[in-house]
Amino acid sequence: MSDLEGWKEKLRRGILENNEILIELTLGGECGEWFPSLALYDKERDSWYYFDNEIITGFTEDEAFRNAIEFFEKLIIGLEVPVLKVSPFKEAPGEVYEKLKRLLEELKDEDKG
Repeated sequence: MSDLEGWKEKLRRGILENNEILIELTLGGECGEWFPSLALYDKERDSWYYFDNEIITGFTEDEAFRNAIEFFEKLIIGLEVPVLKVSPFKEAPGEVYEKLKRLLEELKDEDKG
């Protein structure tokens, strides 16, 4: 995957961040399937949140990574709405969504440039 640049390469290495938040991508394999998982760390609140969105699994690590990138691209252009949670019953506060929105805007601008 040497054709990756910018935010995609950072996410492939596992961490994508700005001064407010950090996005972590982990890929876990089990029984011939790879599961992409995204988490968000709010630096100010010192709190972790997970994306409670469905990200398609892959049959290989690379396929799972591509599915995570595709999901994130949809977030950037607004085709996916993020669902951030602290626990299965507690959603992240609105200000965390605002911080994610600012990061996504930065990435959208990076893709244009």
